[in-house]
Amino acid sequence: MKNAVALIRVSTRNQFNNGGSVEDQEAQIRQYASEAGLNICEVVKIQQSGSKQVLNVGQLSETINRAKELGCAICVTRTDRLSRDTISLLMLKKASAESGVEIHVTTLKRTINEISDLEWTLMSVMAEQERNTIIARAKRACRNNVGPIGKEISIEMMNKRSAEKRRSLAQNWAQSVRLRQHIEEAITQLKVPNLKNTARWLNGEGVLTRRGGKWTGSNLHSQIQRLNWNWRELAKSC
Repeated sequence: MKNAVALIRVSTRNQFNNGGSVEDQEAQIRQYASEAGLNICEVVKIQQSGSKQVLNVGQLSETINRAKELGCAICVTRTDRLSRDTISLLMLKKASAESGVEIHVTTLKRTINEISDLEWTLMSVMAEQERNTIIARAKRACRNNVGPIGKEISIEMMNKRSAEKRRSLAQNWAQSVRLRQHIEEAITQLKVPNLKNTARWLNGEGVLTRRGGKWTGSNLHSQIQRLNWNWRELAKSC
């Protein structure tokens, strides 16, 4: 029986915390796995917009690398749980074929490599188009409402909620890509473990920022502050 990693993605923090959508996706994947003769050895839960989940950055990339290391397949409920970015979905099909990591879509009862290039292209375009429709509908619904049911929210409260959401997303991302472990490893390997040298080490190891860019001492310092980590404590612990 081949092992598989269950990949579960929801777009909002509320969906992630309440668990309804998460539990539904996991139940569907486990039922499919049982029928397909797969053993779910690990469950990866991601809270991120489908438009921001791209192939070469963050949780999706980490999950594929993890599955490759374990010799596992990946199971998702629908195509849009992988991404809602057309280019990323097209690249993902090629990456799956080249890496040997099979990606099962439970609603289709097929792997993405069993889907023709033409059909996959159409599905990818539709996933991105659906995302654009959702965004447009949300904007129309919120146009005349500052807060829930039209309740006015102060600028201070909006800024506070925004900061909390950014911090939560940053923490989820850092955990999924094992950023702290990478930093601690850099500190133990470097002769002079300062921010600048640590950033260079992360770049050399292919660890990208959340936006898929290169690390610098400055943006590494900002990320550590956003995550409420203490650089001196990190250095001492290693």
